[in-house]
Amino acid sequence: MPRRTDSQRIGSLGHRVAAATFERLGGWIVRNQEEDVGIDMEAELSDPDPSANFLKCQIKSFNGKSAARAVRLKNDFLKYAYECRLPVILVQVETQTGNGWFCWLQGCIEVEGLQRSIYGEATHTTIAADWLSPLDRIGNEQLKTIARGIHPVARATQLRDLIRFALETHDHELVAAANGLLNRYRKELSYFPVHLVVEEVLSISGRIWGTLEGNALSELLYMLARSFGDHFTREQIRRIVLREDTYSRTGINVLGILYDEFPDRMKDMLLGEFFSDHYDQRISYFCNLREKYRGIPVFGLMTGDYDCALDGHDVDPSVKDRGADRWANRGDCAILDYVFQVG
Repeated sequence: MPRRTDSQRIGSLGHRVAAATFERLGGWIVRNQEEDVGIDMEAELSDPDPSANFLKCQIKSFNGKSAARAVRLKNDFLKYAYECRLPVILVQVETQTGNGWFCWLQGCIEVEGLQRSIYGEATHTTIAADWLSPLDRIGNEQLKTIARGIHPVARATQLRDLIRFALETHDHELVAAANGLLNRYRKELSYFPVHLVVEEVLSISGRIWGTLEGNALSELLYMLARSFGDHFTREQIRRIVLREDTYSRTGINVLGILYDEFPDRMKDMLLGEFFSDHYDQRISYFCNLREKYRGIPVFGLMTGDYDCALDGHDVDPSVKDRGADRWANRGDCAILDYVFQVG
């Protein structure tokens, strides 16, 4: 009989340590998995009774320095994990001390944006050491929320799916309900990855502008801007605002909301400079004008006595007579209809 290698011995010991750790922490029924692709152990939540809520675990073991290590995983396995309907957990064990760490792979892929890596040409993706959490009492409570499907990342992805469904079915009431859930989760949860929802909305936007779903999408973007605009990045704002060599009217209205609700944050983002190289200079002008008159809404700029000459552009005086009606129909983007180049 061939002698076992050190790696086989460490791996076997690590499996036993991982199973014993789950049993010791409590709330789990542990089962070894045979001939399952990349899955070494299954843990069923039993807190206190069996619940049919499962974790699928891949176990990686090492012997040496007792700190979490980066783990290089095959992309074929990560694709399986990402598409699996059950949570897939990477469990890492140091066999000398019995210390353990874990990483919920689907959640990690979402939060760290690893989809490009695992679906690209590379064969492996590295799970960084700081993405692993200690497998202790606190970690055990996190694992229970993952198994139950109520972890903040799970809620965000479920809400993302709800928004996609609402937009595809033209259900404006469901869009509003989804926004209500977003607000509620942000208030109730100490951590909620709203960027996952924003990214989904932006990925949909390029496909459905100008349709019935696009109208619902505009409503959702306005809601997101009012509630979570301080989390938008410059790149996300660029995707909302720009349409090839011009701008989206919805995008300018979103930009107007951001300047109304988060003026300090918007000033720090230097969007006038950010958009200065774009073909349509009115976008940069809009940003600089809003920063010049912080706290003054666009309607006030259109109907009040303000010097709007800036950066080689100005607003046609006729805006005072006709702008109010156009603003009522189009929102803040209406001011750009009156902007002209000076000289």
